[in-house]
Amino acid sequence: MKVTRPSNEAEMIAEFLRQEYASRDRYGARLDACLDAEGVHDRLITEPDLANHDDNAARRRLFGRYRGYGTDEPSYLTGFPTEGVDWFWAGLGRDDVLGVRYIRYSYWTALSAGTRSPAVAAERIHAGTEVYGVSNAGFLDLAERLREGLRVPPLILVTARPLTPDADGLVVLEGHARLTAYALAPEAIPAELDVLLGTSPAIARWDEY
Repeated sequence: MKVTRPSNEAEMIAEFLRQEYASRDRYGARLDACLDAEGVHDRLITEPDLANHDDNAARRRLFGRYRGYGTDEPSYLTGFPTEGVDWFWAGLGRDDVLGVRYIRYSYWTALSAGTRSPAVAAERIHAGTEVYGVSNAGFLDLAERLREGLRVPPLILVTARPLTPDADGLVVLEGHARLTAYALAPEAIPAELDVLLGTSPAIARWDEY
């Protein structure tokens, strides 16, 4: 792994929201409801201006309503540190990507036989294992499209450990399906995969880490 350029919280939030808003079938209704509740237009997500401080603040509020970021409401990012996290863009090699772990969530833990490893999950998917009645067809289809050259948004990763070249301790924050598809089609992983990475010892206190 190598750090390529600095980033920040505002870019992470914009990238996270942009990626999930693009998955309208899964997240569209919830995001639309949050946009309405905040009284903001979807251009805040689809056309982010990171130089606009008011827009960044509005996106942060939207992100809090949507994913619990910086709030006490029970949600995915409740308890994730909102201060002291350093954000970077980094390039990961194939082995680095396959070493990223899933979050500590029941579905991903079950799919990976308790390991939180996408490589283990891929082995089980290839063997026909499904968990909680959820089809693996979406993963297999995405893996095939990756083999055909499909370009997908960057993974967003976090770690509580100091950055080292061996990329130890990385957990995926956004992009679980893409990570699984990469594990199913490792030959489609670029020589250097661009990812957005957040690091802070405080991340270790987040329940999903």
